Amino acid sequence: MLYLFSIPVTFFPLPEFSRRLKERMHHNIPHRFNVGLNMRATKCAVCLDTVHFGRQASKCLECQVMCHPKCSTCLPATCGLPAEYATHFSEAFCRDKLNSPGLQLKEPSSSLRLEGWMKVPRNNKRGQQGWDRKFIVLEGTKVLIYDAEAREAGQRPVEEFELCLPDGDVTVHGAVGATELANTAKTDVPYILKVESHPHTTCWPGRTLYLLAPTFPDKQRWVTALESIVAGGRVSREKAEADAKLLGNSLLKLEGEDRLDINCTMPFSDQVVLVGTEEGLYALNVLKNSLTHIPGLGAVFQIHLIKDLDKLLMIAGEERALCLVDVKKVKQSLAQSHLPAQPDISPNIFEAVKGCHLFAAGKVENGLCICAAMPNKVVVLRYNESLSKFCIRKEIETSEPCSCIHLTNYSIIIGTNKFYEIEMKQYTLEEFLDKNDHSLASAVFASSTNSFPISIIQVNPTGQREEYLLCFHEFGVFVDSYGRRSRTEDLKWSRLPLAFAYREPYLFVTHFNSLEVVEIQARASLGTPARAHLDIPNPRYLGPAISSGAIYLASSYQDKLRVICCKGNLVKESNNEHHRGSSATRSCPRPLFLNDSSPNKRGPPTYNEHITKRVASSPGPPEGPSHPREPSTPHRYREGRTELRRDKSPGRPLEREKSPGRLLSTRRERSPGRMFEETSRGRTPVGGARTPLSQVNKVSWSSVKCLLISGKYLSLPVGSSCLYCEKPVWMRG
Repeated sequence: MLYLFSIPVTFFPLPEFSRRLKERMHHNIPHRFNVGLNMRATKCAVCLDTVHFGRQASKCLECQVMCHPKCSTCLPATCGLPAEYATHFSEAFCRDKLNSPGLQLKEPSSSLRLEGWMKVPRNNKRGQQGWDRKFIVLEGTKVLIYDAEAREAGQRPVEEFELCLPDGDVTVHGAVGATELANTAKTDVPYILKVESHPHTTCWPGRTLYLLAPTFPDKQRWVTALESIVAGGRVSREKAEADAKLLGNSLLKLEGEDRLDINCTMPFSDQVVLVGTEEGLYALNVLKNSLTHIPGLGAVFQIHLIKDLDKLLMIAGEERALCLVDVKKVKQSLAQSHLPAQPDISPNIFEAVKGCHLFAAGKVENGLCICAAMPNKVVVLRYNESLSKFCIRKEIETSEPCSCIHLTNYSIIIGTNKFYEIEMKQYTLEEFLDKNDHSLASAVFASSTNSFPISIIQVNPTGQREEYLLCFHEFGVFVDSYGRRSRTEDLKWSRLPLAFAYREPYLFVTHFNSLEVVEIQARASLGTPARAHLDIPNPRYLGPAISSGAIYLASSYQDKLRVICCKGNLVKESNNEHHRGSSATRSCPRPLFLNDSSPNKRGPPTYNEHITKRVASSPGPPEGPSHPREPSTPHRYREGRTELRRDKSPGRPLEREKSPGRLLSTRRERSPGRMFEETSRGRTPVGGARTPLSQVNKVSWSSVKCLLISGKYLSLPVGSSCLYCEKPVWMRG
């Protein structure tokens, strides 16, 4: 039901334009916002940035539009008006001269043309030297930048940006992070959009174009126009076949009145997947593609199976209460689904844990434990064997709503404004990241730049040392179980993330209209991780799939919804086939490892040339009886030895090393991460002598390089082929 009000909420801040808009449109119905906790990551309807899960959001009770609480005052009063009508009216008004100065829309010869005054970074320095006002024209598939308004037909632009590359991809970002534009005012960052080009060939570097729009409506129209052109240019046979190969594995398709609002999924058996929706609990048979309703529950937001108790733990109902459901009752309800009177399942509700938006369950110190998050606190529950129920052990207040929870063997790690660790013996709370590790400064103080924790993922394979990936709004960092950096390089997200999921060894990152898959390599692996992108309209992570290395996604478009089983290796193969087909005729095959390009055009230097140049440039050591001369060994060759690598994690005081529930040896406390003895790191003990290296004969530079990349010593006979480049090897030992 709609109500008429006379509150002056307008499209644009210009008073004259607002008055003309209301007089001609005769539609001034403001939104009825309700500020609450966001249960699903989505896009803000005003600034196009991410409204993260577990954060405060403003949602209209009538039209269901969602935005940040600070952006709600900028939303036009179009409640009840279809989006197509609002777009049509706004575009019609923008053709007048009294409109917003940032946009003019023209359609000559049925081709899209958008022009207006915007700002671009000066000298392409990402705003470090300020911003210049330019006249931007979108004509066809090109973005043209002029110093003055383009009036003459022969006027040449200062810069051009091609949106449809024949051998590359172009990405439009509706929002950017504050760390990308360090010297830009924080009040200007929400008005900035970004366009990136990624060529498939290695000959041409990528380009980035930042545009600062004058108003939010201008930014929305530019993003919409740019995305439509980029999407139209991507329609190629190779891309369509690759997407069809991946998206063809659709488990469920719903449209019209049959459409459900799906929140989560959980594998229940080899053929059945439990589906939690706003309408209740359902069971999906993946072989028959049939959906069965399980009565007795309201909206279901999260599901987890506790195998030791044979019960389902879930967040359900309008009050978002934590409850337990017997697995036997669910199976009985499914077995009697063909009967007209299907029995209801009666959940066991935790009365003290309501308003819950997230939980994690598992074993901590060999006991069942539940950690549930509410808007202003975190509740820890332990299972009491004598009472046969979960009892509340601790309630911890938080300054920000908890966005992620991870249970270890001895503690609980949560993410609010920072990452904290809960010690399970005394239930004390302390920061998880080590402040003594200066390389983690960007993560420790990430909240000061509005980059909050989103997810924590354990990425170490079974049987290896614990390693976690801490995911923030703009980057991800690898740490060990003590909160110290375990890898030198951070993961950067190509676009603003919505949710993260990990299925070994693939990391799935959902964005507004795409899915990114990153292959997480082992800690000792070299090179950058492999990435793949797939365009999916409005993807939403639901849960892990039945098959290994796969997840379930929900993709919605207009009034259609589709549940997809996405496999990490299939995305990688599709991406490789697409890149191989588009760049086969333009570039030569590229090796797997990076940093192997020759510094000059005449080819790599020979071994003798390299040694001669090195000896001539470095001062010679003193020779004599007390300083025996050692065989010359290239610096890069020494770095290739794995036993000479040193852990870069800074030392940490012994009192901080004590982690609850773990007994550490003094060797590991002094230097965690070093797995070799003191004599195996290349240090010569007092009174000892260094073992001389064997004499090296003629060596092919490419073979030495391949051995360096592999990081191993290979005992190959003279004349055999290299395992990497397949060239003859002329090295002994």
